[in-house]
Amino acid sequence: ALWLSHSATLHAMPMGAPDGVAPQGSIREVCFSLQRKRGGDAEDLQTYTSNVVITSKYTPLNFFPKNLWEQLHKAANAYFLLISIIMFLGNHTKLYHGTINFVSTFATLAIMMSFSAVIAALDDRQRHRADAVTNSQKARRVVAGNHGPIVEQVEWQEVCVGDILIVKGEEDFPADLVPLACSGDEGGCYVSPANL
Repeated sequence: ALWLSHSATLHAMPMGAPDGVAPQGSIREVCFSLQRKRGGDAEDLQTYTSNVVITSKYTPLNFFPKNLWEQLHKAANAYFLLISIIMFLGNHTKLYHGTINFVSTFATLAIMMSFSAVIAALDDRQRHRADAVTNSQKARRVVAGNHGPIVEQVEWQEVCVGDILIVKGEEDFPADLVPLACSGDEGGCYVSPANL
């Protein structure tokens, strides 16, 4: 069961609990943004994950080690690296006599891995751009003003748990939402999960 209290807090009763009776400590409360003043502090929201969309795999700091790790998990790359090491040992140690120079095999492997890394970097750059476009889309949020609720525009990445949003027909949802009211026929709300 869900209900709103006078302080604009959503209360959730556990499944199977008798109406109006809940075991102590089992009620979950989520504060709506109407309780926070416009531009106010959001200390209670720090326990929730942000609404920032990140589909990219790499950052500038982790690209080289992460990409190298991924490429060495490919059987062919690992095999040729092992062969290059064995050839290097044959050429530069007295363990055994190597007849083929390791440079030809290792150089080919390095060139192939470099091409793969460049392709991965370009693909990830496109993902970063798409993430930026998604995160910067606008949403309408209802917040408490000095003389009652007001509507402000925020970016999708600024949407927080408990925010009350206004979504008009054919607009994408900026987050997982629970419909509170709808202006559709008989109050019906139809959602297309096509973007999921």
